[in-house]
Amino acid sequence: MKKHIIILHTDQQRYDSLGCNGNAHARTTNIDALASEGCNFSRHISTNPACMPSRSSLMTGLYVPGHGVSSNGIPLWRRDNGCEDKNNVISQRLFGVDVQDKIPTIADILTDNGYETALFGKMHVEPMLADPSYGYYDSYATWEKEEAEYDERPYYGFKTKKLILGHGEAPCGYNRGHYGRWLHKQHPELLKQVFPGEDINTKEGSISDDIYASKLPEELHNSMWLADEVCQHLEKLQDNDKPNFIFVGYPDPHHPFTPPESLAAEFHDIPVPDFARREDIVGKKPDAVEQTMQNFSAEREDLEKAYRYTTASVKLIDKSIGKIVEKTKELGIYDDTIIVFTSDHGDFLGDLDMICKYDVAFNNLLHLPFVLKPATGLELPDECHHPMSNADVVPTLLSLVGVEVPTYVQGINIFGEGAENNTPMTTCYTAREENRNISLFDQHYRYTYYLDTGEEELYDHRTDKKELINLAVTSDPIVKAICADLKARLFQKHIESDLGIFNHYALW
Repeated sequence: MKKHIIILHTDQQRYDSLGCNGNAHARTTNIDALASEGCNFSRHISTNPACMPSRSSLMTGLYVPGHGVSSNGIPLWRRDNGCEDKNNVISQRLFGVDVQDKIPTIADILTDNGYETALFGKMHVEPMLADPSYGYYDSYATWEKEEAEYDERPYYGFKTKKLILGHGEAPCGYNRGHYGRWLHKQHPELLKQVFPGEDINTKEGSISDDIYASKLPEELHNSMWLADEVCQHLEKLQDNDKPNFIFVGYPDPHHPFTPPESLAAEFHDIPVPDFARREDIVGKKPDAVEQTMQNFSAEREDLEKAYRYTTASVKLIDKSIGKIVEKTKELGIYDDTIIVFTSDHGDFLGDLDMICKYDVAFNNLLHLPFVLKPATGLELPDECHHPMSNADVVPTLLSLVGVEVPTYVQGINIFGEGAENNTPMTTCYTAREENRNISLFDQHYRYTYYLDTGEEELYDHRTDKKELINLAVTSDPIVKAICADLKARLFQKHIESDLGIFNHYALW
């Protein structure tokens, strides 16, 4: 029998947020235990510092040019989910027969290989803010309709689905997926105590409005609801002969920073780390970086509070994970289950006096936790220091369970041949015309090239993990040679990743 797979996936969580990654004040005993029993990765890199592009890479094994989701708001292509323009008569008549119906996800692939597949929580490979005419299932507009809750159609390869939309207290809203509906039906008395299902705009004004303790009890928070739903699902399928693939998408610790009051109080006085300081920057950073530092700055008091509340939210996630792990042990499937813990991108969270994220490369946005607890019979190292991308997750997991990796997949099996020479690529081709930047990571360096200005960045992560010294602006011939080599390799990888086979339309 094939091994079960559970992916535990958070939103906007930095590498250094876990005890197993050196955070002395984190209370992540359950995640740390998974790391101690499996492999902890020290150089796991996101393909993009925003949700949808990163998640699309995790789900498909493709880099951004391969799947085409270059920014939030662009859906992962699937002909039957609203991507095809049903209002365009010419498109409907001439839609090329050679255009793929979908970009297959890991759920599609595992379904075809005999797995039961289930999605719980935040998926976010469709635009949540889309107009209702598109009909995207993972959007607020769709969830204004009563029938959305009872839609039993497969979703991106997942047979079972229970969604959460939004962050902070917003998932409590009636139009925010299955969790919001559950809370309205089961605990209507709490609704007046939480923010009524609207998202606060963190990009304008003060971040202070987005940092507060929630009156929602821990046991009714969406993190714990997810654990309950997963446990019920596992119990329901315990006599099923099929292996399980379960994706658990936690909306936290993404801003707004709103942990339950009980947890917020626990972390109220913990020390904050030594944030990267602007006064320690050596060498000019690209104009886009300078603009980002200005636009996403926050007051020290808010940065410290956001850091502490993030740590509190991570503890609740860890508690939820502990409940899921305990259920697998109770059902006797823990030893036969591969468990992955990771996230989609990080958060400035105080570094350089900044908060949240943006479509520009920073190590604190791109360096992510990745823990893999293997199933019995799979021998893995305790640690992996090879550079790895979330595009490498699909081929790695498929290889571990003996499923053939599709030839179009661009990531690699990180335990396979040549993994030590892997070069993860981050593509920030935002929805805007400016600040387009691409990065390449190797064992030691992060190199970034800005297509609009020709500016470069080079940081040596062996000595400069906070990325304070931009080596690319020096005149050292050795550094110039390193930049030239990485630039050539970056361009080659970016061009090779632009597949073409998943182009959305063929109108001839």
